[in-house]
Amino acid sequence: MKKKNAAGIAAALSVSAAAALLGASSPASATSPGTSTASTVGYVCQSRYDGAWFPINGYSRGFSTTAPAQVARNAAFKVSFDPAPILALGEYNKELTDIEVAYKVSPGAKVLSYRLVGGSNLGSASFHVERRGAEFVVTSPDSIPGGVEFDLPTLEVKLRAPSSAGTVTTAPGGSSFTDRSFGWNRLHPENEQWDPFQCYADPAAPVVFSSTNVT
Repeated sequence: MKKKNAAGIAAALSVSAAAALLGASSPASATSPGTSTASTVGYVCQSRYDGAWFPINGYSRGFSTTAPAQVARNAAFKVSFDPAPILALGEYNKELTDIEVAYKVSPGAKVLSYRLVGGSNLGSASFHVERRGAEFVVTSPDSIPGGVEFDLPTLEVKLRAPSSAGTVTTAPGGSSFTDRSFGWNRLHPENEQWDPFQCYADPAAPVVFSSTNVT
């Protein structure tokens, strides 16, 4: 295959990303205990090809978050984060590794426990959770082939509400290309080089996954 230049790859990736957007829905708070809310997170993304960085415009991911609308002070409750399935186009992603997706819980709530459940088409890849302060990063050092749709595990977090009235919110984690909200490292099929796909949640369009009132 004739090698494309970096600009061509960038343009193609931007178009592909836009075409792959999931159905958008406005972020909303749960309205009853255990209500699931659909949200779409828009990202600022970049990648690299033959040493040249380029932006990937218009990329977004869908999430379903389940949380109670209201809890009592000091009460234990659960929040779950379920990301939509992912299809990394095989023409740009021969293999993926170091996949990451980050979530954030407001620091007023005490974390009691957390676990991963479900997931599909992950092959032999094993995922785990890394704690980074108030953030939870679901990640794996293992590889997954490109061009195959897969579903990351759902993160379930058990929390204890603060002892004073207020609000416990959840949102995407990450804040920069080096502190990713979402992304992976990819092996490009044309140049056989590993390069990062880096995304962080667009600060110009903040998303709240869930909002639980503490009374």
